[in-house]
Amino acid sequence: MDYILYFFIYSFLGWICESIYCSCLQKKIVNRGFLNGPICPVYGVGALIVITGLWSYRDNMVAVFVLGFILTSILEYATATVLEKLFHAKWWDYSNYKFNIHGKVCLLNSTMFGFLSLFVIEILHPSVINILSRINTTVLYVFLVLAVATTIADLATTVKALNTLTVKVDALANIVEDMKKIHAKLKLYEDEEFIRRLKQGPDEMIERMKALKINEVQLQSILDEMDMAFDEKLDEMQLKFRSLKEKAYIHRRLLNAFPNMRSTKSKKRDVHFQYIKNLLKDKTKY
Repeated sequence: MDYILYFFIYSFLGWICESIYCSCLQKKIVNRGFLNGPICPVYGVGALIVITGLWSYRDNMVAVFVLGFILTSILEYATATVLEKLFHAKWWDYSNYKFNIHGKVCLLNSTMFGFLSLFVIEILHPSVINILSRINTTVLYVFLVLAVATTIADLATTVKALNTLTVKVDALANIVEDMKKIHAKLKLYEDEEFIRRLKQGPDEMIERMKALKINEVQLQSILDEMDMAFDEKLDEMQLKFRSLKEKAYIHRRLLNAFPNMRSTKSKKRDVHFQYIKNLLKDKTKY
């Protein structure tokens, strides 16, 4: 039970540190972390690794710092890699920092984590042990049950939100491809002007297409290619685009917490992903 308690305590403390740090950088309040609740699980895992691996070195500050530097860097790199593989997105990027490894870890952050490991082993954790020893065991059990249940529900909700974000990117990609096909037949604008207007807002372009008077040859060509009535197709595209504007608190929170998040599948997909990010973060489009 002790280690589960340590996990939640340090996840909470990590969330406080991350939220304060990122709020200062972005000059606004940021609820940092993968989950919606006030915890950053990576800090909980990191603390457990540091406590179990470095507790025997607590009388050697240099060893604690160096080993903490290495262990937390490995954890951060592994976490970035796993999130990237699971969600096809890069959540943070240290590529602009000196001495970084694939943008996933950097010397500055690793050094900070080394000092943080030193602080945990030498000062914080002895105090945590002392405080927990004074709390009734029943109270701690109740806290753990509530914390575990809440975290599982939070994780399920967050994963669902990330999946809907992926669906939005796919929907936008389909809208853009369909509009390019229609434009290739109708030539509404010069290609460069078409792309510029498309970036400004697919909804406006769809209205422009619906207002067109086209001849039978053009219409039949489009119908053959899309296997759907022209007006029906435009209405479907417009409905899809409007659904992209539907926001959820979780979407906005995640995008504010990780402002540098980008898609790793392809450059074209990342363009669509950045468009969705801007659309969801824009408060005026509610």
